[in-house]
Amino acid sequence: MKKWVIVLIGIILVSVIIIFNGDRAGEEIELQISEACFEENCFSVEIADNKEERAKGLMNREELCSECGMLFIYDNEGDYKFWMKNTLIPLDIIWLDSQFRVVHIANAVPCDTDECELYGPDSKKAQYILEINSGKSSEIGLNKGSELELVYS
Repeated sequence: MKKWVIVLIGIILVSVIIIFNGDRAGEEIELQISEACFEENCFSVEIADNKEERAKGLMNREELCSECGMLFIYDNEGDYKFWMKNTLIPLDIIWLDSQFRVVHIANAVPCDTDECELYGPDSKKAQYILEINSGKSSEIGLNKGSELELVYS
């Protein structure tokens, strides 16, 4: 009789484990981009991946930490121009192709008028754009062709 009780308890425990894991089997774990790195130079990034977030960008911010940035993500490569309307801090804007290779870098200055300069590559398409503090790209030695790596958490 004791063996039967032990076997029954074992079956119940295995069943509970299977049921618990079965509930989680269909779950997808959504990873979030936490950093964007050029070799050992990493930036903690905010993501702008919809129309509203991309339109707002870093407008009206008075500062951006030295190791921070904003990564704009588009569904496809395209000709994406940026301006600095209502942006209070100078930025380096870095355009990257679908393979995360730098295709263009612009040093953009704040604009508080209605006529603001448009920044962007002349002929290369981009899918990702990274904004970081002005001067950082030259400080870390970025050039066309430099590769970005994303870190997920």
